[in-house]
Amino acid sequence: MIGAEFACPANTSAVRRFNEDRLMEPGRDHYSARTGKAVQRTGLKKTKFYSGGWLMEQNEFARREPAGIGAARAYEMARKDLHKEFGADFFRSYIDPLRLVAEVEGVALFRAGSQVAKERLKQQVQHRLEALMGQYAPQVASVEFLLEHEIPEHLRDLADARIEDARPVHGQRVHPSSLTFETFCQDASNQRAFAVAQMIATDTSVAFPVWLVHSAPGCGKTHLLTALAQQAARSTPERKVLMMTGQEFLEQFQAALHKKRDAGAFKEAVRAADLLIIDDFHRICGKRATEEEAFDTFNDVTRRGGQVVLAANHSAQGLEGLDDTLRARLKGAASCEILEPDAPLRRRILEMRVQHHQRLTPGFSVASDALDMIAERMHGSGRDLDGALSQLLIEWKISGGIEVTLEAAANALQAKLSDAAERRITVQLVQKVVARHYNMSLQQLLERTRRHSIARPRQIAMFLACKMTHASLPDIGARFGGFDHTTVMYARDRIAALVEQDVAFRAEIENIARAIRREP
Repeated sequence: MIGAEFACPANTSAVRRFNEDRLMEPGRDHYSARTGKAVQRTGLKKTKFYSGGWLMEQNEFARREPAGIGAARAYEMARKDLHKEFGADFFRSYIDPLRLVAEVEGVALFRAGSQVAKERLKQQVQHRLEALMGQYAPQVASVEFLLEHEIPEHLRDLADARIEDARPVHGQRVHPSSLTFETFCQDASNQRAFAVAQMIATDTSVAFPVWLVHSAPGCGKTHLLTALAQQAARSTPERKVLMMTGQEFLEQFQAALHKKRDAGAFKEAVRAADLLIIDDFHRICGKRATEEEAFDTFNDVTRRGGQVVLAANHSAQGLEGLDDTLRARLKGAASCEILEPDAPLRRRILEMRVQHHQRLTPGFSVASDALDMIAERMHGSGRDLDGALSQLLIEWKISGGIEVTLEAAANALQAKLSDAAERRITVQLVQKVVARHYNMSLQQLLERTRRHSIARPRQIAMFLACKMTHASLPDIGARFGGFDHTTVMYARDRIAALVEQDVAFRAEIENIARAIRREP
């Protein structure tokens, strides 16, 4: 287990404390070392735990909690505040992977993905998260960050089964059973990627040593790779399968470098894989030493006849910060793009997610017309849909288990639906409409050339992407083939100046913008 080899010693005191809490007898006062107060046990009761975004129930000794919302709901509210305060990049790297496992004795127990992430969270996030959790749920006095192996055994089964410390998959279930090929909703937007993933999972002969699957966030890459890893382990038990994230590869490699004696062990463990899967590969881009180590690893694995599978938010051309030599090598690899789901696919995803919720929480129900409404109005990724259903699950619980109606869903998701409407226009949509307007292919629009016939439409597309989407300047540049943010700024300001100066040109830009808004 790679994560265990390079992790710091476990927080044994935290583990011991939570295990001791289990053994306390009901009906007696016990001293809490954490809070310095006497706490009365009230016997067995239903305690709610938060696991991978879903509310679950487990019988457990628990203290009597003061009135207020639960820890799970409090954390959902706190996440929004943390996203605003720490910014999207930091949130995505360190806060988003956090999983709230349980609230025990006034302590909210979170699972962190790595030792480096745990330390960063303790230094920069813990104090603020404690304040927010206490604000929304007064019964929560503090928070704890633990690694997978530090979570007490009686709580571990409740945790999201996703691998947080990059353990090898070798004939054992290490991912949630819901993330399989059978539960992956497919249509034309992802059919090719799905077929390739199935082929790699069941066929050990290597048709293409390195395969890159890319899409916007939340379109199913992690689901697909998880299903691939599980199927490969089941189909060929002797096949050494290793799945990890780019962030985990980065942190573990850097940690190994600091302990020179561990660098060799890290390389040996990773390169021993027959099937190496790295999700969020873009996390290592711009980290030159880690990039080189990753590509040396790929060469070593493939040279032995192994397979490398990568997932990223962009194609090789759009991976910001990647060394040009390494980019050229990755551009030669096989690749597939997953497009954002359309309304019919979103409806199918919603139905499957509801069924998943119903297995965990019997009785949960959402009206069919409510699902239709969400599918039509929430343009975006599967991750957005997950968030919507999590909100409806909360609504269902608050209502006492009454089916979530269309009206109730619209009220509960008002903010999400508004955000979804604003975010419906994507950079890809802008590119498509602009290319069509100027009677050129998308490939021509993205061509890196100074020819006016191409450069001007490209500048217009960049300008409209800045005005009509929520994408950042670096992301827009990446979507246009790897331009830096200064190029996007120049294009934005240049077109803005022409719009001010030329009435006819302004009308042309307005016509294109209207066409973008009308696009289904």
